[in-house]
This record gives sequence, C-alpha cells and structure tokens, in this order.
Amino acid sequence: MIKNGIVAGIPIALGYFPVAVTFGLTAVAMGLKDYEAVLASLLIFAGSAQFALSTLADSPINATIVPILLNLRHLIYGCIVSKRIRIGKPFITAFGLTDEVFAMSFKGDNERFVWGLALIAYLSWVSGTVIGVLGGSFIVSNEALHKSLIFAFPALFFILLIPNRGWNLISAIFVGLIALTLHLSGYTSFGILLAGILTPFVTSAFRRCFK
Repeated sequence: MIKNGIVAGIPIALGYFPVAVTFGLTAVAMGLKDYEAVLASLLIFAGSAQFALSTLADSPINATIVPILLNLRHLIYGCIVSKRIRIGKPFITAFGLTDEVFAMSFKGDNERFVWGLALIAYLSWVSGTVIGVLGGSFIVSNEALHKSLIFAFPALFFILLIPNRGWNLISAIFVGLIALTLHLSGYTSFGILLAGILTPFVTSAFRRCFK
C-alpha cells in the first residue's frame, strides 16, 4: 500500500516542490544559513511553521512558540486519522501528516498508504528546499519564475479544493469570505485566525439545521 500512497501523493509532491523552493529562497534571504534552512525541512516538515521560523529567527522564543501554535491543528488531524485506521507507528505517521497528506489520507484505509503519501511529499519538500537554497540568486533574477513561486502556495490549496463537494465546499467558501472581508479591512492575520476558528462551528451548526 505504500506504493499506492506514493502514486496518490504525486499531486501533493508537484505542489510542494515550488513552495519548498520558495521557502529555501526566503529562509536564506531572512538570514538563515544554508544548512539551517535544509535542516528545517528535514526535521520540521511543516510549511507554515518553517516560514514563521524563518521570519522570527532573531527571536528564539517567538520562533518556538509561534510554530507550535500554528501546528496545533495537527492534534485534530491525528485524532481523526487514528479513529479511521489502525496506527502502529504513531511517531512516523504523525511526522508526515501535513495538511495535504491528511486531506488525501481519506482515499486510503491503512497506515502504509499514509506513509506513501508522506514519503513522496517529504522528498519533494526537502529537494525543493535544497534547490531554493542553492539556486536562490538565479530564481530572484528571473522575474517570471519568481512570481510563479509566490503563487505556488495558494495554488496548492486551490487544487486540493477542486474535488470537494457539499459541505466541504461550503466550508471553504465561508472561511474564504471571512478571511477576505477582514483582509480588505486591514486585519489580514486576524482574519485568517478568526476564519479558521469560526468556520468549523458555523458549518457544524448549519449541518444540524439542514439535516
């Protein structure tokens, strides 16, 4: 089943690679050493936490606390996955359970499938980071390439959204409207946080009302 997971995870890997290149480029630009940026991808393997780490590197306390807060959602992911399938190696499975791997894990029914998803995603992420670190000057000098990498992260989530239907799609639209409204009001960071907190509760309430 690992092989099936690897095949199913190809879209994730294709989306991760340009985002990882962007991280490698950003991390070095923000002052991290080359090996520190690569180690971050090897040991952390969490995009939002790594981007936060690269921008907060001058404050060890913030660089520790903010990534932890950003990744609290993975506790929920772990609970959901462990109720669906039998988990024999929790530390391995938990390490690879990124947002996209979690979303795709519903296509399989065992732990090894999740490992396959995580493996190809991890290899793509680490290799992309290395390319970003080593090829930073070339990427920055190429305007078209640079702009495409900036768009890579939101494009990845948009691709994962396309197959969704029903309440999942409604939730995505609702969270987007909250975040967009507050962004236009000048509260971008607060909007993202509030949208993430409110949407599950509001969607659950609507589902109960329309059952």
